[in-house]
Amino acid sequence: MNNNSKVLALKYRPQNFDDLIGQEVVAETIINSIKADKIPNAYLFTGIRGIGKTTTARIVAKTLNCSNGIENKCKVKCDNCDAITNSSHIDVLEMDAASKTGVDDVRDLIEFSRYGPTSAKYKIFIIDEVHMLSKQAFNALLKTLEEPPSYLKFIFATTEIKKIPITVVSRCQRFDLSRIKSSELLDFIKKIKDKENGKVTDDALKLIVKISEGSVRDALSLLDRALLSLDNGKEISVICGEGFYSSSRKGNKASCTSVEDAASFEVMIDDEVLGWQSRDQITKLMKEYGKK
Repeated sequence: MNNNSKVLALKYRPQNFDDLIGQEVVAETIINSIKADKIPNAYLFTGIRGIGKTTTARIVAKTLNCSNGIENKCKVKCDNCDAITNSSHIDVLEMDAASKTGVDDVRDLIEFSRYGPTSAKYKIFIIDEVHMLSKQAFNALLKTLEEPPSYLKFIFATTEIKKIPITVVSRCQRFDLSRIKSSELLDFIKKIKDKENGKVTDDALKLIVKISEGSVRDALSLLDRALLSLDNGKEISVICGEGFYSSSRKGNKASCTSVEDAASFEVMIDDEVLGWQSRDQITKLMKEYGKK
């Protein structure tokens, strides 16, 4: 896929630890453990949607298997890093537990794990949404998770840590990824906006940050739609009053008028896309920015 045709969340997805925002402590801990050769059998990343759990899992996989060593931090590309980035590395297997929940799927993994890596240092299993595995699947995984071969590493990602058996959690090195601070997220999407040559006022960006609630993916998705909503040369600004928000399921779209009344920005924030936000909450945010 052409890089320019990708959505912003994919186009600007972090490729190494230095690219991650808001997770410095997690990154430093993992790097130090690899440098000290104290690598856990399994990593467990947990947190809300869109803060980099799967992205961090891939970065860890690349760091462990990078041909150029840990000091390089995958900044100088190698064949292993490129293959992991493209999800095509033979020794790094990604599995979505939401679609493969059964004990047979886990048994296939265990059977596959008996063979050493082909071209990399480690064979790595990345299991996304791991909380979706069945009880029998977790039980089948326990023994291998506790005493895996030296070449085998597991990386789990989940939004529902409470649904994972404590016997599994205790066998992992757990990292709780935090929501991104508003100031960091604002600076980040400002840089993205500038790279995309978009014209968006700071107030509009602040509104996007506030609605995204610390989720980088949500912020980039909103920015992506905002940049596509107006013709080139027009600026997105926010002056909001009563009636700014309206559900698009009713066939209405809320609008923001620019300071110069030069353009109308149709805000596509609806219950279907942002179901995690209540209508009252959105309206409150709009009024807050309308008073400025």
